[in-house]
Amino acid sequence: MILRGVLVGLIAFSMALAQSREYRGPSRATVPSSLVGIVHAYPTPTYDSSICILGYRLDAADLVFFQRNQNPPVFVAHYIATIELRDSIGVVRFATVFHDSVVSTKPPQRTTPRPIANVRQTTLANGHYTINVDVTQQQRQRLLWQGDITLDATAQSTAAASLIFLQSNDRATAPCAELWGQTIPFGTRHASALVIVPRAWSGRDRLIGLCRLRQQYYPFYRGMDTNVAVPITVDAEPTFALPLWSLDASTAPPQLCMTAHATDHFRIVRLNIDLRRAIPGDYQLLLVRPVTNDTLTVSFRLQWFSPPPHLFVSRYAVEVMHYVLTDDEYTALLDTPDSNRTAAIIAWWAKQDPTPATRYNEAMVEYFRRAFSARTQFSTSQEPDGALSERGKIFILFGEPTRIETTLDPDKPGVEVWHYTNAVKKRFTFEITDQGRYRLVKMDTL
Repeated sequence: MILRGVLVGLIAFSMALAQSREYRGPSRATVPSSLVGIVHAYPTPTYDSSICILGYRLDAADLVFFQRNQNPPVFVAHYIATIELRDSIGVVRFATVFHDSVVSTKPPQRTTPRPIANVRQTTLANGHYTINVDVTQQQRQRLLWQGDITLDATAQSTAAASLIFLQSNDRATAPCAELWGQTIPFGTRHASALVIVPRAWSGRDRLIGLCRLRQQYYPFYRGMDTNVAVPITVDAEPTFALPLWSLDASTAPPQLCMTAHATDHFRIVRLNIDLRRAIPGDYQLLLVRPVTNDTLTVSFRLQWFSPPPHLFVSRYAVEVMHYVLTDDEYTALLDTPDSNRTAAIIAWWAKQDPTPATRYNEAMVEYFRRAFSARTQFSTSQEPDGALSERGKIFILFGEPTRIETTLDPDKPGVEVWHYTNAVKKRFTFEITDQGRYRLVKMDTL
């Protein structure tokens, strides 16, 4: 138990050290990958058309990278993103193409997200549109996303289409948008939502914001886990203005910021949403007019874009957790029925969570991220699963070493030394046997 406590403490410490360095809208979209369409719209002052912000966001790990022959090596992925809007009879009413590329010093890993995004602004006649986002590469790998949106002057459509999440809760600063579309990454603790409501609907009433879970994604969140604690917020400072979004393409990703032009046409509602206890799923943001109980419903999604792959193979997850489990815990988890084991793993990690006030468990995610990397990084012909090797064990417990030294002598066993000059302050010496196995033979404190 003492060893287990030390190991869990080291995991948490090393992670902390690393951190120091009813609307028919996009809620119906499918997300087969990290690709998400960005769609925001609000009516023009004449109400006969809408200003639309259209774009996409995806993770670089979903692209195919090729190495350039230079020193040091550089990895590049070129892709084309096409966005089309079709009306109710299938005619293309708007299309735009982004030719883009991503350059990296090493191929991006799915376990360490690197989001990229692009947006453009246009004006469209009101109506119902289907949005298609298609990302292709020369090798014909395709990522697809589809959603739909209704543009008109009704309070419901205006509120739903205009939903956008902001980068800061500070009302004193100019609001700039998170390029999330209507899909918030799981692990986000707070979101500031901005919604446009016609003044004719809202008047001078104080609006109340509520949030509820409609559908969860993962069955291992059960019982009380599905009760999302999102406090009621009140729009106590009504702002009547026309939002004007300006796009700064000189930044990467482009910066989308808002200025308010005084007008009697629109009311800008800004609500803070506490997502610390929220789980991945589909949600509804409700704007309630207490005087009449009229309610506007705005849909959004909380998406876990990079869940630990091993978490969904529960028996194997227990195997790679053997390094931090007691013998009794290990046996108990293996004896747990398959249908309940993942929930039991989640419950075990909840006790190690460095941020217990949130649903997102950084310790669990980091542990399985390391296990996923170790599985292939330290794989050899004699040790095909690197996560279950001795090098894999040290990597999972302590992270990537600061420096590795390898000595190969024809007359002696090979030696590989891992130096941790960070807060871990340890040195591990592995001996390479004649069979090609790496055996931990020495551990020193620096």
